[in-house]
Amino acid sequence: MIRERGIFGQLLKREIRSRFIGSATGWIWLVVTPLLLLGVYAFVFGVIFRARVPEGFELPFWAWLAVALWPWLAFSEGLQRAAASIRQHAALISKVAVPRHLLVNTSVCAVFVLHAIGFVVVLLAVQGLAADIQWLAVPYVLMILAMLYVFALGLGFFLATVQVFVRDVEQLLPTALMFWFFLTPIIYPIELLPEGARGLLALNPMTWWVEELRLALFSGKSIPDQTFLFMVVVSFTCLLIGRAVFNRLSPHFEDFL
Repeated sequence: MIRERGIFGQLLKREIRSRFIGSATGWIWLVVTPLLLLGVYAFVFGVIFRARVPEGFELPFWAWLAVALWPWLAFSEGLQRAAASIRQHAALISKVAVPRHLLVNTSVCAVFVLHAIGFVVVLLAVQGLAADIQWLAVPYVLMILAMLYVFALGLGFFLATVQVFVRDVEQLLPTALMFWFFLTPIIYPIELLPEGARGLLALNPMTWWVEELRLALFSGKSIPDQTFLFMVVVSFTCLLIGRAVFNRLSPHFEDFL
């Protein structure tokens, strides 16, 4: 465990540095790019389509959107980088006896670490320009984001395994994530949907994370309840299954890389 912890730290630093090699303003774009994306979504849905926040939230649409958009960006990018992590490090795997699961883990962890910086900037912007953030609920928010990381890691192990054997995953995953994005109440309130559709939307795990983050940061919810318990069960179940599939098939990776 001590040896793997040292390797994990080195791989994580390597993964983060690789994001900014050759870029003099890499750290700036880490914040600016999602802010530009937020501006586009806010303009299209808030101005053109006149989307509004649900009743009970007295804040601008862009602030309501930002709290859910940023974690989604971390989640979706984490899945894409995890899926490509084994093929991306094929040369390393063939030359060094590195624990392969660490390649997936560091890919997801680096994404969440980097997006956490942007998320803090967004929350400070919301606090200064739009609405009061319930900072006392931050411990609960960290618990929610930790479960989101576990959920992404479990899916990442599964996708990394499948992509070694089925290269089409690389092309299919962005489209699947786009559909998942629009099936999650990030850019629209769940109250806009018909009653029947709301029940179906509740089957989407990302709906739980989005709604809980908004309740925590804007309404001050700070005590875990049944919803959080569902998150824990789904996240760790996904991690156990994803890691089991990864461990079962990882000895055959070299034959397909």
